[in-house]
Amino acid sequence: SLYNPLFIYGGSGLGKTHLLFAIASYIRRSTPSAKIVYIKSEDFMNELVAAIDTGFAPFREKYRKADLLLVDDVQFLSGKDRMQEEFFNTFETLHQAGKQIVLTCDRPPKEMAGLETRLVTRFESGLLADIKAPDLETRMALVKSKAILYDVDLSQEVIEVIAENITNNVRELEGAVKKISAI
Repeated sequence: SLYNPLFIYGGSGLGKTHLLFAIASYIRRSTPSAKIVYIKSEDFMNELVAAIDTGFAPFREKYRKADLLLVDDVQFLSGKDRMQEEFFNTFETLHQAGKQIVLTCDRPPKEMAGLETRLVTRFESGLLADIKAPDLETRMALVKSKAILYDVDLSQEVIEVIAENITNNVRELEGAVKKISAI
């Protein structure tokens, strides 16, 4: 598929993990029998270290039998040779079987120092999606929706002040509304 892998990148707090969960939810509804595996790359590393002691069969079975593999924060693969080797083999197994792989990162593959060239080229072979900070109108809409979610009555002026001053991070917008709700 043109979108395999799907590589989503952008700054912290812009919703990349939220997108992974939305993709998993969609697949779960449309294909209930699909084997979906979500993992943060740090947890992948921890499981790999454990597999060195306990054996690789269960570890490989878990990841290489997935219909959909969602890996969050792949920047943590950088500089970890053994982890990159295992991830490469997992990636190849799934990709050759036509299974979907979705990855998130804080930067595009070419900017990941310490990442093997063969992984960079694999990550770039599908669709790269650059997630940008939301514009003012989108930030205002997010503040309004969070205000409704937290049952906070905000004037248009307050909504505008929050949206104009918090520009780079959706998580911070939510935090601002939460703080107001606590007052």
